[in-house]
Amino acid sequence: MALNAKNILYPQGRLNPGGIGGFIYYAFEEDIASYPAALTADTETAITFDALGSVPIADPFVMQTGKFFHKIYCTLEMGEVKFSMVGVRDSKSFENTVEISFPGNEAEMIGFIAAAANRRMAIIVPEQNGKLRVVGHPNFPAQIDTSEGTSGKAVADGRATVITIKAAAGTPAPIYLAPVPLEAVAP
Repeated sequence: MALNAKNILYPQGRLNPGGIGGFIYYAFEEDIASYPAALTADTETAITFDALGSVPIADPFVMQTGKFFHKIYCTLEMGEVKFSMVGVRDSKSFENTVEISFPGNEAEMIGFIAAAANRRMAIIVPEQNGKLRVVGHPNFPAQIDTSEGTSGKAVADGRATVITIKAAAGTPAPIYLAPVPLEAVAP
């Protein structure tokens, strides 16, 4: 059944701040017992546009015993989540990316980048409007695409590590409505 066309309107006065929060959540693929089914959305069977663009409360990430999502700090106004439509006619899909800037080049961040350089992950990004976005799913997990660190040249320069994480997908990064698993699952 095809989706029916509908009006898509914007309510005047809606809070619509740009940017992401001061952190993102990440989990390594091996720490996830199951991904939300909604992340593999099907445009041929979806009943509403909302169903294609969100992960419902009843469809959360399920973690392995003792595992949960972790936070990575991001300097405010220096991070973003975005999507780009890619592909040729009749073969369109999306690239979803997250970019964060971490102040400094500390050993812990350097170690994370080294350990995560070739690891598959799922990323949940809090936006400034209160919505959460998901990057990465079972067919196309998120992975670090680029990472650059600088000491800065002058005292007034930023000293930072910038990480870009990317995942291909059938839809733009959906809105995640379920709770983020932030505590270890008991055995």
